[in-house]
Amino acid sequence: MPQIFGDLIAWLVAAFLVNPLTAEVQSRLVAANAPPAIVAQVAACGAAAAPLLLQRATEDPWWAIRTGFATWIGTLQPDAVLGQAAPRCGPAMQAARPFLLRN
Repeated sequence: MPQIFGDLIAWLVAAFLVNPLTAEVQSRLVAANAPPAIVAQVAACGAAAAPLLLQRATEDPWWAIRTGFATWIGTLQPDAVLGQAAPRCGPAMQAARPFLLRN
């Protein structure tokens, strides 16, 4: 039973936190005519951030709820969440930032 619960938590975090954050950043980059290489780097960062976000969400469910809600209402930018979750994504997020500020 614990494995099923863990799989459910992983699916919820992916469906309601990781995927929407990554999709939002990627759609904003595409709308701002960012180079495909930057869009691909951000997608890779989303994939790299997924396990880290899952770990944080399982350790601190209130963080996941607050973060999801804050990004949904616009008080927290998705690129900030991804950049904080996966520090190695810093260069990709830095490259994306000028395009994200255009939108």
